[in-house]
Parts: sequence; C-alpha cells; structure tokens
Amino acid sequence: MLITNQLDASQVAEIASLEALCKKTEHLKGSIFLSSELNFDPKLPCFYLLYHPKHPSMLIAFLSIFAPLPTEAEIYAYTAPKYRRKGCFRTLLKRALLVLRKYKLRDLLFVYEPNARCFAPILKHLDAVYQYSEYLMTLYQPCSNSTSLPKGLALISASKKELKKLARLHAAAYHLEKKASLTLLSDIFESEHTYARKLTLGRQSLLAGICFFTVGEKELSIFSIAIHPSHQKKGYALAMLSTLFKEFSITHPNLPITLQVNSRNIPAYMLYQKLGFQITSQVDYSYADREQLLKNLTPKV
Repeated sequence: MLITNQLDASQVAEIASLEALCKKTEHLKGSIFLSSELNFDPKLPCFYLLYHPKHPSMLIAFLSIFAPLPTEAEIYAYTAPKYRRKGCFRTLLKRALLVLRKYKLRDLLFVYEPNARCFAPILKHLDAVYQYSEYLMTLYQPCSNSTSLPKGLALISASKKELKKLARLHAAAYHLEKKASLTLLSDIFESEHTYARKLTLGRQSLLAGICFFTVGEKELSIFSIAIHPSHQKKGYALAMLSTLFKEFSITHPNLPITLQVNSRNIPAYMLYQKLGFQITSQVDYSYADREQLLKNLTPKV
C-alpha cells in the first residue's frame, strides 16, 4: 500500500485507468478530485493506493480523503471489479481511519454514485446513514431573458486582500465559523485558474455577495455562491449569476457552466433550474462516525 498527499504523473494515470474501468462497469459519471491543495491541512495523507501483492505495478484499489474543513472528511473509493469482496476497501479504509484519528477528524461522509450498487451493502455493514445528495448541474446556453443587476449593485473582481471581509460573509451565509471560512477561502485563492467576484451595494460598496469560478479547458465551474443573510430573498443571487454569465458569454462563449447543489437546498436548486441548469450527475452522502467504523472493522474476539 502506498500512502501520500501528493501524486506523481504515473500514479495519476494509474488511478485514471482504475476509475475508467469502474465507471464503464457501473455506468458512473463522476470523477475523484486528485489534489490536496484544498484540504484544511495540505500535509494530510489523503491518497491510499493498494497494489496487487504479486504484481506491484497493478493498482487494484484506491481511496481518497477530501477535508476542506477541520470538522469532517469526505471519503471516495474505487476497487477494480475483479478484486471486490476480497477486503481491499476494508484494508484501505482502516489505514485511512487511523490517520484521520491523528488529525481529530471524527465525522465522515462516504461519497458515491447511486449506480455504484456494490457500495450499498458495504455502507449497510458499516452502519453508514444516508444524509443527502449532491447534484452536478450544467448550463449549456444561458437564458436569453437573463436578469440585469438592480440599480445600486455592481459585480466586480475580488482579491485575497479582502479575505477577512469575504470570509465573514461566507461564514454568515453558510452558517460556519469564521475560522473555517478563512481557511477554505484562503485555499481557494491559492488554487490555479480560480477567480472571485463580489457583489457590492450602494455608494459605500457594501459587500452583499460573492462567488468563485474556475476556468478549465472544457468547462467553467462556479462554486461558493453566497449572499449575505441580510440581503437574501431580494433576487440578488439571480442577478449576480446572470451578470456573471453575460461576462462568460464574451470571455468564454463556447464553454458550458457547471455547479453543484445540495438536495436539501431547495431555494438554490430552484434558482439554478430557473437559470436553465440541468442535472447531469448525482452523488450521495452517507454519514459514519470514525470510532464506530473502527469498531465495525475490528474482528470480534
């Protein structure tokens, strides 16, 4: 087993090959995020690679930890179909749990696609409880009747120099501790090809909203969309995104726009539908306690 927080090119290729095999077998659509830069501690050992005992160059199982906040960790995993039900995932998970204990990460979320049927009995055995779904939504062509910014509002670039102010808004909108938002937004600003926009109000340029986006070769991805609670339910989010899409139509006219939304966030989901977004994939999240998992994985004497 190889445990690391940084993957080299050959390891990324091995994981991509394993992922492609699993996706083809079970008709999966998602992809594992292979970067540690957004973890609350970039040094966290977050990649676990299990190789065949007789063929050291053959990757048969992989597990990844994503922990942007020090309060919980998300767990993603793939096992080659031929080597399932042989304890591969169990072996990787137990090692990962011991590492998570050192980092005091107790609340865990297993992330999986509904089509990953082999994962259901594993989660049942581990006593993991379904919490919610996350939808990946895609906008291929912005609506022609997009909303303009109301008078007094402006959407302009934001920078890391404004981190504390942006983090206060983010924490208020997402009901997080300010320290957690500071850590998350600081990491976001360090990410490559990532940009920020802020929505300001009035002559004093009061901060009303923020959003971030990354520019890829095949798509634009929007995330951390937030409107301050005191300015919510005024149509600001709709106007902010519509204005951003007008910018995209000039700078990146041929790229689709993607975002993710929690199934429990009904207002946001309805807003994105209004803007023309469609669900293109779904992942489910099931909760488990770290110490309970270790007990379930420890053979009873």
